[in-house]
Amino acid sequence: MQSRSPLRSTLYAPRVLALSALLALTLSACLPDGVRVPQNQLSGILERKSGLIAYLSSDGNIYTIDQGGGHKTSVTTDAFVDEKNFLFYGLPTWSPDSQSLAFASYTGLRGENPSSMSLFTAHKDGTQLQEALKSDMPLIFYLWSPDSKRLGLISSTANNSIAFDVVSPSGERELVDAGAPFYWSWAPDGHAILAHIGGASPAPDARLSLLQLDPTVSEQAFGLPPSEFRAPAFSPDGRQVLVASPSDTDGKSALVLTDPAGGNSKTLAEYDSAENIAFVWSPDGSRVAYLLSSSPVPGSTGHLVIVDPAGKQKPVELDGTDVYAFFWSPDSKSLAYFSQAQPSGATPTPDASSSSSSADDPLIMSLRVIDARSGKSHSVAAFPPSERFLSVIPYFDQYHSSLTIWSPDSKNLVVSAYGNDGKPGIWVVEAGGHLDPRHIAEGWMGFWSWK
Repeated sequence: MQSRSPLRSTLYAPRVLALSALLALTLSACLPDGVRVPQNQLSGILERKSGLIAYLSSDGNIYTIDQGGGHKTSVTTDAFVDEKNFLFYGLPTWSPDSQSLAFASYTGLRGENPSSMSLFTAHKDGTQLQEALKSDMPLIFYLWSPDSKRLGLISSTANNSIAFDVVSPSGERELVDAGAPFYWSWAPDGHAILAHIGGASPAPDARLSLLQLDPTVSEQAFGLPPSEFRAPAFSPDGRQVLVASPSDTDGKSALVLTDPAGGNSKTLAEYDSAENIAFVWSPDGSRVAYLLSSSPVPGSTGHLVIVDPAGKQKPVELDGTDVYAFFWSPDSKSLAYFSQAQPSGATPTPDASSSSSSADDPLIMSLRVIDARSGKSHSVAAFPPSERFLSVIPYFDQYHSSLTIWSPDSKNLVVSAYGNDGKPGIWVVEAGGHLDPRHIAEGWMGFWSWK
């Protein structure tokens, strides 16, 4: 019998691996809930890529990478910790056009709080790195404008308030307003924001304001007082806004749909005024999802409801599950939501053997996906989240406008979790829940680009 040529032998194994990887990717779309296909080394190489993931590495620097773990690019390179000092970076935030990143840096003496903070912007390939501002006061949250040309920034002040500034990558900075707490939503045209300042009415400083930014800053009183909630929300087309306000019914508050001045109001939901509500528009504006919690404390779990603002479809409610946070898929068809997993349901995790729920790491978070129309949900992963990622969860309604865990094609999610080795990592999980999670990098938190 004629022996097989060395060249054919060399090519045979990769071809088999490639075919098995493609088969796994194809089968994942039609498997029943709970059935998973293991991934081999070629799965990440062969699948079609969608956008990039920016992540904070365990070395303190910012990187970008694709979902297969390829094309890793350093955006920063100078993070360090020595015997006396430290420099590390914070949450990477994609611009809406997905060409640039904004992130904070923190420097100081080892063992002490940071003494200096800076806001940087850079192109996604690490070029055009610019220090937009430097401050000795904490930088709390930053959000790109819809045109990707400037950022809104809230930071602490010396008198324990919060300042809202508009900042350009070149360093131009304009103080717009101040108050605590401070939440806002950009108008889609980028020329105004809707701000919620000072908490809930009847607190003396509580207010909703429409702040025009161009050509000069001006404030227009909003027609409704705020109740207990955090971030207001412009509709994707800019014609409507969502706020929470005291209801005409005693002891009740309402999720209200209005025009940008607070007029022509329509109640979407009514609830006890002691409860707290967080809400987010779907990207196409056809749905609103909200989380209703019995506690005003950020990070409390709540009841998830999806409504049609036009009132043509019945609300979809997720019964029997306390939800921490949710994120809309880019195609507006699904939501990924987080809840606490029961110890017996803590597998599979991003590392299949990291399902321990020991006293050192008691929280196992469950990630599930729910269909926005039918209400059917399925499991994607259960995992011990990194502390940096957990800091986002309590304020997910504000962060929803600055980051996403979804791939642009709505097929995958990025998870920031501890692996079996105890190290924080960045994992990609298929939204259908049929492929084992894929580890792509060591890191504290990662988020997908919008495009």
